Amino acid sequence: MSSGDENQEEREPDLREFRVGVRVDLEEGLQSIGMEVVNGLINLGGRIIALEGGGAIMRKLDPHEEKLEKMTLAGCDMQVIMDVSGIGETPASQEHDRLYRAGLDLINPYMQIVGRETQPADSETAQEELKRGIEMLKWVLEINPGNGSAWWIIGKAEQALDNTEAACDAFRQAYRLKDNNADTAREYMYECLKLGRTAQAIAAARHAKELKPDDMGLVANLALALLIGGELEEAAEAIEVAVAGAPDDPINVNLQQRIADVRAGTVPPPRNLADMDGT
Repeated sequence: MSSGDENQEEREPDLREFRVGVRVDLEEGLQSIGMEVVNGLINLGGRIIALEGGGAIMRKLDPHEEKLEKMTLAGCDMQVIMDVSGIGETPASQEHDRLYRAGLDLINPYMQIVGRETQPADSETAQEELKRGIEMLKWVLEINPGNGSAWWIIGKAEQALDNTEAACDAFRQAYRLKDNNADTAREYMYECLKLGRTAQAIAAARHAKELKPDDMGLVANLALALLIGGELEEAAEAIEVAVAGAPDDPINVNLQQRIADVRAGTVPPPRNLADMDGT
């Protein structure tokens, strides 16, 4: 067989299944699910092979009531079958990857990550590099709107720039696209707490804890969100678990004392994350 014949051979398909539809989230409202991911894959060289009927998504009226049988409509979806074997070969895919790497390189030195030295973001050069990196990653998202990692990096850049509203929005987008990632949920939770959006923060903290139930830091984060949200009894229960699981962590011990003080009425209840730092 000649090399020309080999090039003309049909590529073995790489078939993947995706769910596309809408969901009703109690805290975030009506959301599309999967559409950005599928559109992004098409732009990167993927092909839709088939569409299959889905169905209604139901949820309990009270998700915390185990015996409750009443259900309500929470969304609907359908199944999309795609061949993703061609991804990476189109000019759009190559430009996507180039912009992603360039944007990350500009933002990475200023990301606030625990345990890592971070360059200060208060110089004119730093501000310009962060804004340029954000711009590049937004071009990435024009090609692939389902790139949750790009949204996460934008969130870290806006965080370094002290743009809390923009950071919160970016982490919300990342959390929606990467809902199996506990760190994404944690970052979204913190930005929500800065803004006093306690219902969204508690929901994200619960989700992160469900993903990694043995991570005592995430258990303590839930306790923090519950405290700021005014759920003092559950906050006390959560921090007790966190302290028992990590008794040498001074942050957890201090948070436990703060929750006890608020319950006793000796200190005012915090309304946002800044209130935790102010007393």
